[in-house]
Amino acid sequence: MVKAKILVVEDERVVALSIQNRLESLGYTVTANVISAEAAIAGIPQNPPDLVLMDIRLKGKVDGIEAAAQMRQQFQLPVIYLTAYNDQETLERAKLTEPYGYLLKPFESKDLATTIEVALYKHKMEQQLREREQWLATTLKSIGDAVITTDPQRAITFMNPVAEALTKWTQQDALGQDLNQIFLTIHEMTREAIPNPVTLSLERGTTVNLENHTLLINKEGEEIPIDDSAAPIKNDSEQILGAVLVFHDVIEQRQIQALLKQTNADLEQRVAESTAQLRQQNQQLEAEIARRQQLEEELRVALARERELSQLKSRIVATVSHEYRTPLTTILSSTEMLQRYSDRLTPEKKQKHFQRVKQSVEHLTNLVNDMIFIEQAEIQALEFNPTPVNVEELVGEAIEAVRPKSAGKHTLNLICPSECDRVVLDGSLLRLILDNLLSNAIKYSPEGGLIEVELSPQAQEIRLRVSDEGIGIPPDDQGKLFKAFYRASNIGITPGVGLGLVIVKECVELHQGRVEVESEVGAGTTFTIILPVAESVEG
Repeated sequence: MVKAKILVVEDERVVALSIQNRLESLGYTVTANVISAEAAIAGIPQNPPDLVLMDIRLKGKVDGIEAAAQMRQQFQLPVIYLTAYNDQETLERAKLTEPYGYLLKPFESKDLATTIEVALYKHKMEQQLREREQWLATTLKSIGDAVITTDPQRAITFMNPVAEALTKWTQQDALGQDLNQIFLTIHEMTREAIPNPVTLSLERGTTVNLENHTLLINKEGEEIPIDDSAAPIKNDSEQILGAVLVFHDVIEQRQIQALLKQTNADLEQRVAESTAQLRQQNQQLEAEIARRQQLEEELRVALARERELSQLKSRIVATVSHEYRTPLTTILSSTEMLQRYSDRLTPEKKQKHFQRVKQSVEHLTNLVNDMIFIEQAEIQALEFNPTPVNVEELVGEAIEAVRPKSAGKHTLNLICPSECDRVVLDGSLLRLILDNLLSNAIKYSPEGGLIEVELSPQAQEIRLRVSDEGIGIPPDDQGKLFKAFYRASNIGITPGVGLGLVIVKECVELHQGRVEVESEVGAGTTFTIILPVAESVEG
């Protein structure tokens, strides 16, 4: 292990040489041994140390305390004071420079080594903390929603750039002001003032959602429709330390709703026109009755498709809104705790918050990837690239990738009675199939048990069975499993959005294959994937 580099500032040469000898005997490197503060400061850029041993009483215009303050400000160096004086006035001046240690002469070598190591460790931890605080501050500023935090008296303590843009207040001008002076809201219909949700949240100690039809009156008098909620910020003792207000404008959402309304009106008009035209044709051309029935059927299918798309859009808006808001709230809560109370949190609690942020970001990333996949499937933009694949190896990798999700509750086995190492398939699509089926098997087997993957290569096809001993699927739900955003009726609070099996079905159909499901409630589920394949490649 490389020992630290140390700068010695001591105007008593005998003492200085003694200190240098002790440091070198302890394995440290002395970058310089100088007698004045001016010489110490001038030499730092050319040969920067990791730590400074500073005598308080130095000859010259600048004493050790003033020199330490300059070193901390210019170079962020940790300083340990060396002095034969322990009077109260000296101690008070020294404390103002936030030293990392204080050694009274004479001192033992072990005391010197201990003080140095503690100071270096403390300095390292402070550097890491500053980096984490910068990272968390950047994260908060990058959130797409507006965020304002207050103390228990509603005085503003933080505003991110989105909040500044919507309220037209800068954080510098808003800090310390009462939130009621910055965040003014009225009801869009009645034009009456709406109670501040932060006030209600602080009084009740719970999350409070904004009312529908809420308008924000910003600093320039603009009226902006907004939506979202306020929540109290509590410590581990449930003491309220302040509140956080998260909101966003709903202008685009309203434009989409208006567009959907107009689209529906246009559709109804077209339906009415088509119906009138069909009636006229029926009166004029008896011979075309069969044709009139065909057109009606096509129209019925089109209307059903339009209704299905409308329902799908509604589910997409509701699902994405919920699935994004929850992890974003988690990220905000954890980052706020780390930013404001990092010095009070144990490393374990800090790691817990970092893990919550990481899991929330992974959840959002996976949701976006799934939505993009479904979008590409809808417009038939998915690519199918079959190549020779070692299926047994790919399945093994997929099992190992999901094994951490099992948390040791499940036994994951792979059965492959014959070689299956060079099969022409799309490996990326096959991996998506496996990831979703294995994740579901773990997710819906809360009590653990056996999860088995069996490969059965045939002459013209390959069969892939994934079975579990989980909660099973009710018979009434089995025919709807491959609809977007559909979830079985017995899943309870198990997280998910209902896209995994849709992705599996799309991947299988790109292979011109099929999916079979066998399930019994309380006994488990087996999915069988049948994929036609080209001839195996030798070599």
